[in-house]
Amino acid sequence: MEDKKENFYNYYHRHDEAQITYILKGKGTIMVGNIMQSFQSGDIFVLKPNEPHMFDREMEDEEEIGDIHAIHIFVNLERMKRLYHIPDFEIVKEYLLELDTSKMVDRALSESMMHYFTNLMVKTSMPRFTEFLSLLYSLAIHRGDASSLYSGVRSVTYSDKDGARISQVYKYTFDHYNEDITVDQVASIIHMTPTSFCKFFKKHTTKTYISFLNEVRIEKACQILIDNKSEHIAEAAFQAGFNNVVHFNRVFKAITKMSPRKYLAQHSVDM
Repeated sequence: MEDKKENFYNYYHRHDEAQITYILKGKGTIMVGNIMQSFQSGDIFVLKPNEPHMFDREMEDEEEIGDIHAIHIFVNLERMKRLYHIPDFEIVKEYLLELDTSKMVDRALSESMMHYFTNLMVKTSMPRFTEFLSLLYSLAIHRGDASSLYSGVRSVTYSDKDGARISQVYKYTFDHYNEDITVDQVASIIHMTPTSFCKFFKKHTTKTYISFLNEVRIEKACQILIDNKSEHIAEAAFQAGFNNVVHFNRVFKAITKMSPRKYLAQHSVDM
């Protein structure tokens, strides 16, 4: 499936199929299970079946509307079992059977895989299926060139109703992270008391809402620093929703295990 619009999958959801996504154009943050990861053009994600996830695009100004493009491939693992008996399919079989965590393909490798996705969009019938198998084979032989999107804490199973509530909270947070947000405000969105909401959120995400909000803000601050949109750390802190630089530095170090200045210095080398 090709996605080309203002936002794609900007709601927390899950499905029975595994998902392979190639970001052709755009950037933002992907939420997978309990963790967040920034994405940009050229990134490839392989999401395991029933892994809750959402993509939140970063939009700097109104002129960027529509400036996003991704290709999604949904893989029915039950149907793929029909090919498991083929000897040449063994390496792909092992890869699919071992897909117990979602992954992000290393950026150094993802560019070389782009042609599989673009070919899939123009080919039909058997040539398209052959291209699909070639993509799976490439992912399988390069399985070591991918990082796991797993926090070490198993995602909590929840009903569709609770999932919709979590999605509302996530979307509101991603849309308003740089504003003053209170627990009372967020609780009212899903029609809960603050106390009930805090218990609900902790039960379904294994973290407090404030911890989640801080993670979102630090992820956004990292994007601001890397994109060199701010020459000053204090400015990045304020753009990400922090009102106090000392508090920002403390939270940043707790989450990234380094100071904002060290983080900026490390990534300045790569820019």
